[in-house]
Amino acid sequence: MMPIVLQQFITQFVGLIDNLMVGVVGNDEMIGVSLANQILFVFFLAVFGSLSGASIFATQYFGAQDKKGYHEAFRFKLLIEFFIIAISLFVIGFFAKDLIGAFISSQEEDISNPTIVLESGTNYLYISLIGIIPFVIKEIYATSLREMKETMFPMISGLVAIGVNLILNYLLIFGKFGLPELGIIGAAIATVISRFVELFMVVIYAHVKQEKFIFLKGAYRKLLPKFSSIKKFISQTLLLTTNEFMWSLGLTLIVRCYSTKGLDVVGALNICNTVNNVFLTVGQSLGNATAIIIGNLLGASLLTEAKETSYKVLFSSFIIGIFVGLLMISISTLVPSIYNTSEAIKSLATDLIIISAICIPLYAFNCVTYFILRSGGKIIYTLLFDSIFVWVVKLSLAFILTSFTSFNFLLIYIFVYGIDIIKAFPGYILVDKGIWLKKIIEN
Repeated sequence: MMPIVLQQFITQFVGLIDNLMVGVVGNDEMIGVSLANQILFVFFLAVFGSLSGASIFATQYFGAQDKKGYHEAFRFKLLIEFFIIAISLFVIGFFAKDLIGAFISSQEEDISNPTIVLESGTNYLYISLIGIIPFVIKEIYATSLREMKETMFPMISGLVAIGVNLILNYLLIFGKFGLPELGIIGAAIATVISRFVELFMVVIYAHVKQEKFIFLKGAYRKLLPKFSSIKKFISQTLLLTTNEFMWSLGLTLIVRCYSTKGLDVVGALNICNTVNNVFLTVGQSLGNATAIIIGNLLGASLLTEAKETSYKVLFSSFIIGIFVGLLMISISTLVPSIYNTSEAIKSLATDLIIISAICIPLYAFNCVTYFILRSGGKIIYTLLFDSIFVWVVKLSLAFILTSFTSFNFLLIYIFVYGIDIIKAFPGYILVDKGIWLKKIIEN
C-alpha cells in the first residue's frame, strides 16, 4: 500500500510547491494557472473513474491467473481512454478561453486583473494539452502494473518525473543558466516534459520486463476488446466516472455555499483547500491499494483471506490517517503564513486546516470501506457513500446552515465536514457482513 500512498502524496505536495513558484511571478498569473488546473482536474477525474471500472475486473483476472480476461480489460482501458483523450482535446482545444472566462466571472471579487488571469490560464491550458496523451497512456500502464502487484516502479518513475518537473520549473519559470524566463509558459512546458519522462520510464520498464509481467504479453495482438467484454465493463465504468464527476461538482457547490459567509471565508478556504488536496490523496491512495489487494484475493477465490485482509486494511487506514492528521496539524500555521493576505484570513485558514486534519482518519477509513465494497462489484454502494451522500446530506446541510442560520462559520464547517461519521457505521457493517465477497469474473 505504502508506495502508492507515498507517490500520490509527494505528487500533490510538489504540486503545492509548484503553485507557490508560479505565485512568485504574480498573483494574477497564479490564479490563472489555478483555474486551468481546476479544468484539468475534471479531465483527471474522468481518467481515474474510467480506469477504475476496468481495474475492478483486471485485479480479479490477475488473481484468477486468467490471461485472456486480463487482456480484455487492458484493451478496454485503451478504448475508453481514446474517447476521453479525443473529447478532452476537442473541449479544451476549442473552448479553453470560454472555460477560463466562466471561472473568472464567478470569482471576480478575488481578481485584480482579469485580462492577465485569462491570458495566463488559457496559455497554460493550451500547452498542457500536449501532456494529456502521455499522461493517459502512463496511467493505463501504471494501473496495470499495480494490478499485478508491482507498486514500486510506478512510484519510482513518479518521483523521477516530480524531480524533473521541479528542476525545469526553476529553470524555465525564472530563466536560470541562460535559459529564457518564460513564467507560467515555462511551468506548463516543465509539466509536459515530466509527463513524457514518466511515460517512457513506465512503458519501457513494462515491456523490458515482459517475462515478469506476463499478463501484458500479447495484449496488442488485438486492439479492441470483444463486444461482450465492452458490455460487461462499460456499466461499472460509467457509474464510477459519473460518481467522480458528481462528487467533485457537489464539493464545488458546497464551497459556493460557504462563500456566502464573506470574503475572509473565501480566502481562508482557498488556503485550506490547497493543503487539503495534498493530504486527502492519502485516503484515495489507500483505497486504490485496497482495491488491488482485495481484488486479487477475490479473483483467486480466497474469500476467507479477503475478509481477514479487509479488517487489516481498515485498521491500517485509520492508524495511517492519525499520523497524516498530525503531520497536517504541524504545518497548519506554516502554510497560511506564506500567503500575502490578512491576519484574520491566515488565522481562519489555520483553524480550518486543524479541523480537516482531525477528520482525516475518518476520511481514510470511509475511503477504504467503499473501495472494499466495490472490489466485489458493489458499485452502487460507492455512489451512495460518495456522490449521493455529498449531494443529499453534505450539500443540503451546507445550504441550510449558511442560508438559514447565523452560526459561526467554524461551527458550520465542523458540522458539514464531521457529518461523514454517519457513513462509517453502515459502511463497516456492510464490510463485516461480507456482501462484497464475490468473484465477479466467473461468467
